Amino acid sequence: MTERLYYTDVTCKDFTAHVEAQQQTPQGPAVRLDRTAFYPTSGGQSHDTGTLNGVPVRDVWADAGGQIWHLLERPLDGVTVHGSIDWDVRFDHMQQHTGQHLLSAACVRLLGANTLSVHMGAALNTVDLDLPQLSWQDAFRVEDEVNRILHENRRVSVQLAGAEALADFKLRREPAVSGVIRIVQIEGYDATPCGGTHTPFTGQIGLLKLTAIERYKGGVRVTFLCGTRALRDYRRALQLLQQLGGQLSVGADDLPEAVARLQEENRDLHRSQQQARQTLAEMEAQQLWLTAPLQQGRRRIVAHWEGRPFGELQALARRLRDLPGTVAFLATTEGENVRLICARGEDVPQLDAGACVRAATAALGGRGGGTPAMAQGGAPRSDPETILAALNKALDETEFQAE
Repeated sequence: MTERLYYTDVTCKDFTAHVEAQQQTPQGPAVRLDRTAFYPTSGGQSHDTGTLNGVPVRDVWADAGGQIWHLLERPLDGVTVHGSIDWDVRFDHMQQHTGQHLLSAACVRLLGANTLSVHMGAALNTVDLDLPQLSWQDAFRVEDEVNRILHENRRVSVQLAGAEALADFKLRREPAVSGVIRIVQIEGYDATPCGGTHTPFTGQIGLLKLTAIERYKGGVRVTFLCGTRALRDYRRALQLLQQLGGQLSVGADDLPEAVARLQEENRDLHRSQQQARQTLAEMEAQQLWLTAPLQQGRRRIVAHWEGRPFGELQALARRLRDLPGTVAFLATTEGENVRLICARGEDVPQLDAGACVRAATAALGGRGGGTPAMAQGGAPRSDPETILAALNKALDETEFQAE
């Protein structure tokens, strides 16, 4: 079995080892060493990164027999290798993992909530708790407790124990494997089975910050950041607040009031805009009706626009059908499609708007339908002359008898 150097010295950055085996995987060449400082992905913690003889290590995993494999960017030469891990990545993982132990322990102590699963990713970490819900008030109590223990700089130690000795540790959770168990202890606060890498003291975590709470699979998922990640997130949030404050010419504390004021102004503008649109639609409907030719007591309005929102045509059609003796067939080309709407007044019962739309869209290679009073449809884009010809032909061919 591969000797795991991080078990005896978590700060080991460089090492030498001998190649025991190599294989070609679908992802690339992989090598197994007699000893390694590279942590493999397991227990919710991501693998270490670094190099072997200068060749980047892309992935690290343990097989069923406990042997550790290193996926490489290219094959290795020779049987002796010099390994070097990326310490910034390793220390970040140590901060996140030790912080997770403290967070899970505090949730048990303060909320009686057990951790169901853990995920520690490249950008954020989560713990899933067996709670039906979690308020931010309680979450902040947990956060304060974690940072209190963190600032006390308690020792984090590792012990190996057999099954007969496990009861002496008052474990937070039962081990998932049998035999000799690796126990990670936070002095006077927590003990749990774990094979990951951790900071030697809680103070090295630096900071733990909860960033999100959500319901998840009947429980609660809590997102958190530790150490340098938390600092970077604070900087990002501060820069965002400063940018927003600069745009609104207010300080960060006054942003909620400024945003509320903007929202109210936006609602007022929206109401005014809607009223203006309604007025314009009524005026446009009157103008179209007045300029439309009068035939047998009916006014036939056929029109096409390029790029006009279909919603405006719908509003216009509703107003036109309220005017005496009106038959309106309107179209707009939006992107690669043309959309049509046909409407007629109650005093023109002889025209079937649905039949008109079906005929026009069929001619244009599309489809549509609706009621005899109003219908709409769509088709692929055509030139304006073709569209207008299809609208007029559909009206001409649809049964329409003057009174």
